[in-house]
Amino acid sequence: MDTEKYVPGISVDSNGHPSEIGIEITPEAFKNLETDNSKTVPPDGETIVVPLQLKATELTPFDHIGLNWNPHGHEPAGVFDVPHFDIHFYMISAEEQLAIPAWSPETDAAFNNYPPIGYMPADYFTPPGPATAEPQMGKHWLPGNLGAYLPFSKIMIYGSYNGKFIFVEPMITLDYLLSDVDFSANYSQPEHFEKAGNYPTKYNIYHDAVSGNTYVTLSDFVARN
Repeated sequence: MDTEKYVPGISVDSNGHPSEIGIEITPEAFKNLETDNSKTVPPDGETIVVPLQLKATELTPFDHIGLNWNPHGHEPAGVFDVPHFDIHFYMISAEEQLAIPAWSPETDAAFNNYPPIGYMPADYFTPPGPATAEPQMGKHWLPGNLGAYLPFSKIMIYGSYNGKFIFVEPMITLDYLLSDVDFSANYSQPEHFEKAGNYPTKYNIYHDAVSGNTYVTLSDFVARN
Protein backbone atom coordinates (compact mmCIF):
# COMPACT_ATOMS: atom_id res chain seq x y z
CA MET A 1 0.00 0.00 0.00
CA ASP A 2 2.16 2.85 -1.29
CA THR A 3 1.63 6.21 0.35
CA GLU A 4 1.83 8.04 -3.00
CA LYS A 5 -1.47 6.36 -3.90
CA TYR A 6 -3.12 8.10 -0.93
CA VAL A 7 -2.80 11.88 -1.25
CA PRO A 8 -3.95 14.26 1.53
CA GLY A 9 -5.46 17.63 0.72
CA ILE A 10 -7.31 20.66 2.09
CA SER A 11 -9.69 23.16 0.48
CA VAL A 12 -9.93 26.72 1.82
CA ASP A 13 -12.70 29.23 1.09
CA SER A 14 -12.28 32.88 0.06
CA ASN A 15 -12.20 33.93 3.71
CA GLY A 16 -9.31 31.63 4.53
CA HIS A 17 -11.45 29.11 6.43
CA PRO A 18 -11.18 25.36 5.84
CA SER A 19 -14.00 23.94 3.76
CA GLU A 20 -12.83 20.34 3.26
CA ILE A 21 -9.96 18.10 4.34
CA GLY A 22 -9.31 14.52 3.37
CA ILE A 23 -7.54 11.94 1.30
CA GLU A 24 -7.53 11.20 -2.44
CA ILE A 25 -7.19 7.51 -3.35
CA THR A 26 -5.95 6.72 -6.85
CA PRO A 27 -7.33 3.73 -8.84
CA GLU A 28 -3.92 2.03 -8.56
CA ALA A 29 -4.42 1.75 -4.81
CA PHE A 30 -7.24 -0.75 -5.31
CA LYS A 31 -5.64 -2.89 -8.01
CA ASN A 32 -3.27 -5.07 -6.04
CA LEU A 33 -4.82 -5.25 -2.58
CA GLU A 34 -4.07 -8.65 -1.12
CA THR A 35 -6.63 -10.56 0.92
CA ASP A 36 -4.12 -13.22 2.02
CA ASN A 37 -2.59 -12.15 5.35
CA SER A 38 0.78 -13.61 4.40
CA LYS A 39 0.98 -11.34 1.35
CA THR A 40 -0.63 -8.18 2.64
CA VAL A 41 1.58 -5.10 2.37
CA PRO A 42 1.55 -3.53 4.88
CA PRO A 43 0.61 -6.38 7.23
CA ASP A 44 -3.05 -6.70 8.11
CA GLY A 45 -4.06 -3.72 10.24
CA GLU A 46 -0.67 -1.94 10.24
CA THR A 47 -0.91 1.84 10.11
CA ILE A 48 0.35 3.91 7.19
CA VAL A 49 0.97 7.48 8.39
CA VAL A 50 -0.07 10.12 5.83
CA PRO A 51 1.21 13.60 6.83
CA LEU A 52 -1.03 16.61 6.29
CA GLN A 53 0.08 19.87 4.69
CA LEU A 54 1.09 22.73 6.99
CA LYS A 55 -2.06 24.70 6.12
CA ALA A 56 -4.23 21.77 7.17
CA THR A 57 -2.54 21.54 10.56
CA GLU A 58 -2.78 25.32 11.02
CA LEU A 59 -6.48 25.63 10.14
CA THR A 60 -7.85 22.41 11.68
CA PRO A 61 -7.14 20.35 14.81
CA PHE A 62 -5.75 17.47 12.75
CA ASP A 63 -2.08 16.49 12.65
CA HIS A 64 -2.03 13.53 10.25
CA ILE A 65 -4.07 10.67 8.80
CA GLY A 66 -3.54 7.05 9.78
CA LEU A 67 -4.61 4.59 7.10
CA ASN A 68 -5.27 0.90 7.77
CA TRP A 69 -6.22 -1.82 5.29
CA ASN A 70 -8.04 -4.78 6.89
CA PRO A 71 -8.38 -7.53 4.26
CA HIS A 72 -10.47 -9.73 6.55
CA GLY A 73 -11.98 -6.97 8.65
CA HIS A 74 -11.75 -7.25 12.43
CA GLU A 75 -13.85 -7.90 15.50
CA PRO A 76 -16.64 -8.01 16.38
CA ALA A 77 -17.53 -10.99 14.23
CA GLY A 78 -20.59 -10.48 12.09
CA VAL A 79 -20.22 -6.69 12.29
CA PHE A 80 -16.90 -5.41 10.91
CA ASP A 81 -15.37 -8.67 9.63
CA VAL A 82 -15.40 -7.70 5.93
CA PRO A 83 -12.58 -6.12 3.88
CA HIS A 84 -12.43 -2.42 4.72
CA PHE A 85 -10.29 0.67 5.28
CA ASP A 86 -9.93 2.53 8.57
CA ILE A 87 -9.12 6.19 7.91
CA HIS A 88 -8.15 7.89 11.18
CA PHE A 89 -7.91 11.68 11.31
CA TYR A 90 -5.62 12.15 14.34
CA MET A 91 -5.43 15.18 16.60
CA ILE A 92 -2.19 14.01 18.22
CA SER A 93 1.26 13.73 16.66
CA ALA A 94 2.31 10.63 14.77
CA GLU A 95 4.89 9.94 17.48
CA GLU A 96 2.21 10.01 20.18
CA GLN A 97 -0.11 7.86 18.11
CA LEU A 98 2.48 5.19 17.30
CA ALA A 99 3.53 5.07 20.97
CA ILE A 100 0.07 3.91 22.12
CA PRO A 101 0.74 0.41 23.49
CA ALA A 102 -1.22 -2.80 23.17
CA TRP A 103 -3.89 -3.39 25.77
CA SER A 104 -2.74 -5.28 28.87
CA PRO A 105 -3.74 -5.23 32.52
CA GLU A 106 -0.93 -2.68 32.98
CA THR A 107 -2.19 -0.34 30.20
CA ASP A 108 -5.90 -0.83 30.89
CA ALA A 109 -6.12 2.36 32.98
CA ALA A 110 -4.89 4.57 30.11
CA PHE A 111 -7.26 3.00 27.56
CA ASN A 112 -10.22 3.25 29.91
CA ASN A 113 -9.44 6.74 31.17
CA TYR A 114 -12.24 8.35 29.17
CA PRO A 115 -12.58 12.05 28.32
CA PRO A 116 -14.82 14.04 30.72
CA ILE A 117 -18.55 13.93 30.09
CA GLY A 118 -19.45 16.12 27.15
CA TYR A 119 -16.10 15.72 25.36
CA MET A 120 -17.39 12.71 23.39
CA PRO A 121 -20.76 12.55 21.60
CA ALA A 122 -23.56 11.64 24.02
CA ASP A 123 -24.91 8.97 21.64
CA TYR A 124 -21.60 7.08 21.34
CA PHE A 125 -20.33 4.30 23.63
CA THR A 126 -17.29 2.12 24.21
CA PRO A 127 -17.27 -1.09 26.25
CA PRO A 128 -14.88 -1.33 29.22
CA GLY A 129 -11.83 -3.56 29.17
CA PRO A 130 -9.84 -4.61 26.08
CA ALA A 131 -12.74 -4.55 23.63
CA THR A 132 -12.11 -1.84 21.01
CA ALA A 133 -8.69 -0.99 22.54
CA GLU A 134 -6.04 -1.10 19.80
CA PRO A 135 -2.28 -0.46 19.82
CA GLN A 136 -1.14 2.60 17.84
CA MET A 137 -4.77 3.74 17.74
CA GLY A 138 -6.54 4.01 21.07
CA LYS A 139 -10.04 3.22 22.36
CA HIS A 140 -12.76 3.14 19.71
CA TRP A 141 -16.25 4.56 20.30
CA LEU A 142 -19.30 3.39 18.31
CA PRO A 143 -22.73 4.90 17.68
CA GLY A 144 -25.25 3.71 20.25
CA ASN A 145 -27.66 2.76 17.45
CA LEU A 146 -25.09 0.47 15.84
CA GLY A 147 -27.78 -1.74 14.30
CA ALA A 148 -28.80 1.14 12.04
CA TYR A 149 -25.39 0.84 10.31
CA LEU A 150 -25.65 -2.88 9.61
CA PRO A 151 -24.89 -4.55 7.33
CA PHE A 152 -21.73 -2.49 7.54
CA SER A 153 -20.70 -0.39 4.54
CA LYS A 154 -19.64 2.92 6.15
CA ILE A 155 -19.66 4.36 9.65
CA MET A 156 -18.04 7.17 11.66
CA ILE A 157 -16.00 6.09 14.69
CA TYR A 158 -14.56 8.25 17.48
CA GLY A 159 -11.36 7.55 19.42
CA SER A 160 -9.82 8.40 22.77
CA TYR A 161 -6.75 7.58 24.81
CA ASN A 162 -5.71 8.48 28.34
CA GLY A 163 -8.47 11.02 28.91
CA LYS A 164 -8.38 12.74 25.53
CA PHE A 165 -10.48 12.69 22.35
CA ILE A 166 -7.79 11.91 19.73
CA PHE A 167 -9.39 10.95 16.39
CA VAL A 168 -12.41 10.65 14.15
CA GLU A 169 -12.46 7.68 11.80
CA PRO A 170 -14.56 7.06 8.72
CA MET A 171 -14.53 3.27 8.35
CA ILE A 172 -15.55 2.15 4.85
CA THR A 173 -15.78 -1.23 3.14
CA LEU A 174 -13.82 -1.95 -0.02
CA ASP A 175 -17.07 -2.85 -1.78
CA TYR A 176 -18.51 0.57 -1.04
CA LEU A 177 -15.40 2.41 -2.19
CA LEU A 178 -15.50 0.48 -5.46
CA SER A 179 -19.23 1.08 -5.96
CA ASP A 180 -18.76 4.68 -7.19
CA VAL A 181 -21.75 5.69 -5.04
CA ASP A 182 -21.32 9.17 -3.58
CA PHE A 183 -22.25 9.79 0.04
CA SER A 184 -22.38 12.69 2.50
CA ALA A 185 -23.75 12.82 6.04
CA ASN A 186 -23.51 14.75 9.28
CA TYR A 187 -22.08 12.91 12.26
CA SER A 188 -22.61 13.35 16.00
CA GLN A 189 -20.61 16.05 17.79
CA PRO A 190 -19.32 16.44 21.34
CA GLU A 191 -20.72 19.23 23.49
CA HIS A 192 -17.26 20.45 24.52
CA PHE A 193 -13.84 20.60 22.83
CA GLU A 194 -10.47 20.60 24.58
CA LYS A 195 -8.87 22.90 22.01
CA ALA A 196 -10.43 25.85 20.21
CA GLY A 197 -10.43 25.50 16.44
CA ASN A 198 -12.33 24.58 13.28
CA TYR A 199 -13.97 21.16 13.60
CA PRO A 200 -15.76 19.30 10.78
CA THR A 201 -19.35 18.13 11.14
CA LYS A 202 -19.82 16.05 7.98
CA TYR A 203 -18.00 13.18 6.26
CA ASN A 204 -18.09 12.47 2.56
CA ILE A 205 -17.21 9.77 0.03
CA TYR A 206 -17.21 10.70 -3.63
CA HIS A 207 -15.59 9.88 -6.95
CA ASP A 208 -14.12 11.68 -9.96
CA ALA A 209 -15.36 10.05 -13.14
CA VAL A 210 -12.50 11.51 -15.20
CA SER A 211 -9.50 10.56 -13.03
CA GLY A 212 -11.12 7.58 -11.34
CA ASN A 213 -9.93 8.90 -7.99
CA THR A 214 -11.93 8.33 -4.81
CA TYR A 215 -12.14 10.97 -2.07
CA VAL A 216 -12.83 10.50 1.63
CA THR A 217 -13.18 13.89 3.28
CA LEU A 218 -14.42 15.86 6.29
CA SER A 219 -16.27 19.13 5.68
CA ASP A 220 -18.71 21.77 7.00
CA PHE A 221 -16.29 23.13 9.58
CA VAL A 222 -17.58 24.97 12.65
CA ALA A 223 -15.43 27.18 14.87
CA ARG A 224 -15.41 25.76 18.42
CA ASN A 225 -14.35 27.58 21.57
